[in-house]
Amino acid sequence: MPITSLLKRDILKSSTYSRQSKKLLFTTFNCAKSQLIPLQTLQEIQNDDLVMALTGLAGGILNNGSTCGVVIGGAISSAMIRDKELAGQWKLDDKIQLLNEIRADVTWFENYFGTSLCRERADLNYQRITVLGLLNPKKVKGCVARSGASMEYFLKKFDSTKKIQNKSPHHNPQTAEHCAQKILKEIRNETEIGNEKLERISVALDGGIGLSGGGCGALSGALMALGLRYALDPKNTEPDKLRNIYKSMDSEFFTMAKILVSQFIKEFEYFECSRITGVKFKDWNEFSEFRNNSSCDALNKFLVEKTIELINLKE
Repeated sequence: MPITSLLKRDILKSSTYSRQSKKLLFTTFNCAKSQLIPLQTLQEIQNDDLVMALTGLAGGILNNGSTCGVVIGGAISSAMIRDKELAGQWKLDDKIQLLNEIRADVTWFENYFGTSLCRERADLNYQRITVLGLLNPKKVKGCVARSGASMEYFLKKFDSTKKIQNKSPHHNPQTAEHCAQKILKEIRNETEIGNEKLERISVALDGGIGLSGGGCGALSGALMALGLRYALDPKNTEPDKLRNIYKSMDSEFFTMAKILVSQFIKEFEYFECSRITGVKFKDWNEFSEFRNNSSCDALNKFLVEKTIELINLKE
C-alpha cells in the first residue's frame, strides 16, 4: 500500500508528531493511544472505534506491566494503514509478512529500551491492577521518552516504506485463525459490539504482538471489545476527569475490565503469550501449529463467554 511519503513536511515537521505523542500521554493518559492518534493524523485516517478499543491496553494490558502500550499502539498502527489490503486481496503470506514486520518493530524497541514489558523497566514497579505509572512524576520521564522515540521511529519507517514487499513466490492458501480477530468476531456476532475493520486490524496482535510472545492477543481482543462498550471518548471527556479515572481506575470500563483480567489471571496465571503457551514462536508455522490446539481453544472460549457476560451485564 502506498503510504503518504511527504508527511506534509511543508506544514508539519516530523518533530510535531513526536510532541503530539508526548502531549497525548497527559491528555488521554494512555500510552497506546499516544502512538495511534498521531499516526492516524499522519495518514489522514479517523477511526474512533480503534481509539476507544485501545483503552485497556495501556501500561502493559490494563496497567499490569505486560507489553508496553507504546509497542501495542505502534503495532496496531502498522496494520491500520494496510486496512485496504487486509480487506481486499491479501493472502496469508502477506499477513505473515506484516506480522514479521511488526516483530521487527518490537525487536527495535527491545534493543533501544532494553525491554518491551512495562514490569521490566527499572523505573517502574508494577503490581497487578495498579495505578498507571505515568501518573507518578518520578516515572513519567521514561514514558515520555519511549513515546517520543517510538513516534520518531515510525515516522521514519512510514516515510521510507512505500509498500509491503511480498517476497514469497507463492501465496499460502491456508485459512488462518487470528487471536484477537477471532475473539472480536465471535463477540460481535453475539452482541453486535464491534466491526470488521477493527477485526482486520487486530491481526497485529497475533502471537503476543507480531508473534513476539508478548501480551496475549486473545485477551487484548477481549479488552478491545470492552473498550468499545464501556470506555470514555478522550476527545469528549475533560482531562481532569480522565486523570481521576485513571488514577483510581474507577469507571464502568475499568470495573468490567478488572473483572475480566482478574478472572483471566486466576484461570491462566500469565498475560504473555510465551508464558501461557510455554513457547517462544520462531515463525508463523510454529505459532499456527499451537494456535489450532485444544488449550488455545479453551482460552478463547473462556474469554468470549466472560466478555459477553460483562457486555450484557449493564443492558
